[in-house]
Amino acid sequence: MRATVTLVLALVSFAAATPQATRIPFPEDLLKDGQRRPVKEVVEDFTVHRQMGGLRLLGSEAVLGHLVMHPEFTASLAQAAGVLKYTVRRQGPAEYWADDHKGLAGRIELLQATQGQLVYYAQGTYKNGFIRIPGRLAVVARYAEGREGDAFYVENTVSAYVRVDAPLLDPLARLFRPIVERIMNKRVVWFFGKANELMTKLTQDPEAVLQKLPPDTWQKEVAELRMLLKAAQTDIGRRRQERTRLSQSSL
Repeated sequence: MRATVTLVLALVSFAAATPQATRIPFPEDLLKDGQRRPVKEVVEDFTVHRQMGGLRLLGSEAVLGHLVMHPEFTASLAQAAGVLKYTVRRQGPAEYWADDHKGLAGRIELLQATQGQLVYYAQGTYKNGFIRIPGRLAVVARYAEGREGDAFYVENTVSAYVRVDAPLLDPLARLFRPIVERIMNKRVVWFFGKANELMTKLTQDPEAVLQKLPPDTWQKEVAELRMLLKAAQTDIGRRRQERTRLSQSSL
């Protein structure tokens, strides 16, 4: 039974360390459109819902936003950095096909991007031998930039709705929801750990990663990333100088 529930959880790559008291609402305007019926089904009749916070990633909001809005480029960066190997292919203006090469593949769509919030919808299948588990995921991710010492960080809170589109597995996942939620948390530690590893490498030594990209690829994206990383370092240097000046003036 536990193995079955674990397979269901492979559909989920979102969670967090700290449960949040107030649920992040799913944008109503995305549920009113008749073309969004599949999304509405997930949000209103989910198998499992989890909202979690405390997901901190090293780096600036601008850098993270650049990576989020260029998923194909980010996949290449992750592979070049030796962090994670997965494939992303664009299928539309905000639609992508993703494959983690470990059995999980499907379509991901960015439904909405506003200041401090992203909304995604995904539909895919987990495969393991003869087992096929179809499912859908609706996610609201809120983020905010902060500073600690001489470093930027981005604090994330994620609200994820998962619906298992398999008549036999959906009741099992609902019945054993506490077990499902605990394993979801473990899954997310891995997911955000990988994301933070990539952000850390880009923040501390970006050229060590960028130089590993295939020659003459992603030139526009690399140039913009370098500019954003430099801006963050310049801001940190300016703040450091200001603290030093204030410290000396107080002597």
